[in-house]
Amino acid sequence: MLGGCSGAAEDTPAATSDDGEGAVLFYRSPMNPSFVSQNPGKDAMGMDLVAVHEGDPGADLNSLQIDGATIQRLGVRTQALTKQRLTRVIRAVGRIEFDESRVTTVNMKFDGWIERLYVTETGQYVRAGQPLFAIYSPELVAGQEEYLQIFRGTAGGPHSAHLIQAARQRLALFDVPNSFISRIERTGRAQRRISIPAPRSGYVIQKSAYEGTFVRMGANLFTLGEMDALWVMAEVYEFDAPWVAAGQEATIELTYLPGQMQTARVDYVYPTLNERTRTLQVRLVLPNPQVTLRPGMFATVRIHSEPVGETLVVPSEAVIHSGERNVVFVSLGNGRFEPRDASLGVSGQQGYQVLSGLEEGEEVVISGQFLLDSESRLRQVALDMLGSNYTSGADAGEAGVRDAAVRDGGDAGVADAAADAAADGATGQGR
Repeated sequence: MLGGCSGAAEDTPAATSDDGEGAVLFYRSPMNPSFVSQNPGKDAMGMDLVAVHEGDPGADLNSLQIDGATIQRLGVRTQALTKQRLTRVIRAVGRIEFDESRVTTVNMKFDGWIERLYVTETGQYVRAGQPLFAIYSPELVAGQEEYLQIFRGTAGGPHSAHLIQAARQRLALFDVPNSFISRIERTGRAQRRISIPAPRSGYVIQKSAYEGTFVRMGANLFTLGEMDALWVMAEVYEFDAPWVAAGQEATIELTYLPGQMQTARVDYVYPTLNERTRTLQVRLVLPNPQVTLRPGMFATVRIHSEPVGETLVVPSEAVIHSGERNVVFVSLGNGRFEPRDASLGVSGQQGYQVLSGLEEGEEVVISGQFLLDSESRLRQVALDMLGSNYTSGADAGEAGVRDAAVRDGGDAGVADAAADAAADGATGQGR
């Protein structure tokens, strides 16, 4: 045992001692301090119970009294509670993908035959304005002929400008560049085929265009993607989802470049949860000016979040999790320690947010508290035996010991044996 224990039920009047030592709070076994009774008697070994008076060492069952040598031997260390800005690092697996805003598709607004292909490979880099392919379209040739007839026949007429503009607009609706229209105006002849340029620079992600093939309007012939900036799509677990928000800083470590960290920011948090994986998708924008990163690569993402502002924080190592309770031992000074139920909020790098049960400045035990907890459990047995539902020495001892034994993980047989011992001790004076 680490030290003596004491306490009394609030609804039981204390007896008065005849020798002037103060009121008798309860009676304790001299061999087993956790065996107590409200009435004098004998313990399970037949030994007389000893009276515990007010002011006796260990008279307070709600706290522990430990001498300095024992504290050093157990390695008990404490730390004062302070208010801090609680931070949390959320770790997730990410996958590098193309930035959707930098992806372009190339398709036609008319039917035709591809007669010449200038970009022949997927993955090839093209610049904006570079020809991709040349296409022949009877519909486009007919539109050119119509435009040339209007252009020749209305020259100098009162409505020439209006008619020419209307015919020119019909060609523009086919995405014909102005340079092409200027050329047919200059030559006076319709062009059999037209070259389609790349609308923007990028790498060919997908290609379905081949020389000699007939393509219908709307068919996706090329997909181009820029790679100077990419997206990292991270999968955040459901329990971490409330602490992720746009604008938070993050570090990204790529699998093929271990140890090299790149910084990024959370760009967007998607509104829906993946029902199969129970994860929330988070998007980060990652600069890639040297084009060293490739879509499809995996990465480890660490998002630095701050779920709450400045708050009272208890170190993680100070908390004993036991089922539905979170117990923290508070140092009361002079070798006295009190187990305290704490209500905790979110957890972070520094510890847990304290909602109630602890106050700023209190010293909490951060090392050796598990040994204190084992002693505290023995005292809880004594408190249960002296509980408010106590009706007689035998009843209180039997109910308190059995409930405590079952609550602390014992089986019913052991609990019954402990209850029988309590009943024998509480009624020993009648033997």
